[in-house]
Amino acid sequence: MKGILYSICIGSLALALTAQGQQIQGNANVNATAKARSSSRAQAATSTRANAAVTSKQMHANAQTKVHATTSANERAPMSMTRSRQNATGSRVHQRANVSVRTRASATADRNRMRSSTVNARFRGRNSAMVNRQRERNIATTERVRARENVNARNKTNVHAMVNVNDRTRFTNVTRITSNGRTFDRAMFRDRDDWHLHMGFHDRVFFVNRFSEVTFINGCSFFLDGGIFWPAFIIGESCVPAPNVVFVAVH
Repeated sequence: MKGILYSICIGSLALALTAQGQQIQGNANVNATAKARSSSRAQAATSTRANAAVTSKQMHANAQTKVHATTSANERAPMSMTRSRQNATGSRVHQRANVSVRTRASATADRNRMRSSTVNARFRGRNSAMVNRQRERNIATTERVRARENVNARNKTNVHAMVNVNDRTRFTNVTRITSNGRTFDRAMFRDRDDWHLHMGFHDRVFFVNRFSEVTFINGCSFFLDGGIFWPAFIIGESCVPAPNVVFVAVH
């Protein structure tokens, strides 16, 4: 009986201990769950605060960025307007400079054209004057040649015209010489501007075709015209007579 009672007591005690252990374990679980929930809530609150702080910082940073961007935009806007005004002013100045340069270039071109026209007119005038003078000289030369040809024609018919070498108005330093079997009076002709003395250099045919006689006197060539032998300046001959020395044949 005692054994049964002991067994019952032991069983009751075991049940009580077991129930108490379960209760303690349940309380522990509840406490653990509460702590876990409390910890979760704390972590959530901490995370929320951190997120809020980050969000606040981000909002502040964004606000500062916007303020900076607005400030920069506001600062750039006057600068941009200033640059635009400067560019516009520079463009106007450049346009004015281009217009001024074009105007000056046009004026310079006009002056150059006027100068060229004036110079060309002067050259044309000079050329025309030179041509006219040359034409007049050619006409005068032609007339002189014709007059000489007429005189030569008369002289050829009267080759031995009588010439007075003692005429001191025409001759000076008269001396008598003999050349190639003929006798001549050598004299200095006073009129140095006589055209006979300014015939220039030509070939022998030139004198032969124009005068009645071309002969050698003292080794130099002379042509006969009007009863006087005038010096003939012939190209290629070594003897060149004195320009105002003439000879008159003695008959």
